[in-house]
Amino acid sequence: MPGLKTETIEVRGATTRIMRNGASGAPLVFLHGGVPGVTPYCSGMHVWGGALDRFAAERSVIALDLPGSGGTDLSGEITLDLLSRHVRATLEALGIARCHVIGHDLGGLLAFGLAVDAPALVSAVTAVASVAAAPTGDGVENLSLAYPPSPRWTRVSQAWAFERVSYSHRHIDDALLAACVDAADGRPHQEALRRMAAGENGESFVPSLMKAKSRFYEVCRTDGVPVPCQVVWGSHDPLGSVDQGLWLFRGIAKRQRAAQFHVINRAGALPFREEPESFHQVVSAFADVVFP
Repeated sequence: MPGLKTETIEVRGATTRIMRNGASGAPLVFLHGGVPGVTPYCSGMHVWGGALDRFAAERSVIALDLPGSGGTDLSGEITLDLLSRHVRATLEALGIARCHVIGHDLGGLLAFGLAVDAPALVSAVTAVASVAAAPTGDGVENLSLAYPPSPRWTRVSQAWAFERVSYSHRHIDDALLAACVDAADGRPHQEALRRMAAGENGESFVPSLMKAKSRFYEVCRTDGVPVPCQVVWGSHDPLGSVDQGLWLFRGIAKRQRAAQFHVINRAGALPFREEPESFHQVVSAFADVVFP
């Protein structure tokens, strides 16, 4: 099986960085979480770490940097609509006709939206620690990532953020932090910061997030998500309780019978890094059903 290679492609005039192994067959598509210029660590496809190699040893894999993250240009306001359009356009540019989308946090909500809009393209969704997609109420604000060390997005500050969201610190290695620092210095992140400083993103992202969530739960209550769904959660996620993940699953399972819920023990908000073998087992078993 070919190994993963990083490359850049042009998608609607925007330089887009992807990683793929070139294997045949319907791919697993990995979407990272994080909001550029807001989340106190610089996310991107690098956050998946060695988990991608495990899947790439068995099947076709594609991971991509979303606009404003890693090596993908940001050409407009950061909204769920922009991110979703870019993911779909990237898959079209790569000639993907069918795929299983695996999304972490915000990437999970994006994956659900893609499945609703394009069920012929998305065969299944795995949402990982997707607090962005989970039900929210009027509870106490989560302060786990409040007040990161200054200056923000330095190696020390980003290490602090990963420590805050993890059950164990063992996965926070030099490769992760070096990639995050490179992302912080890159043009996409700097453009996101410029837009935030100019007030060009802060008033548009949250409304787009709430709109996407409202639409998703309306679908869950009515027609249901049209493809099989899997929800994966860390047992000790400081950003969202297991109960939140379970309510996300219950909302999906009301109208979609092919739904699964898995809790990975001894893991926080990054179960694919903290317990990569367990993560691979539960997702790979689900993928085997989707693409037998």
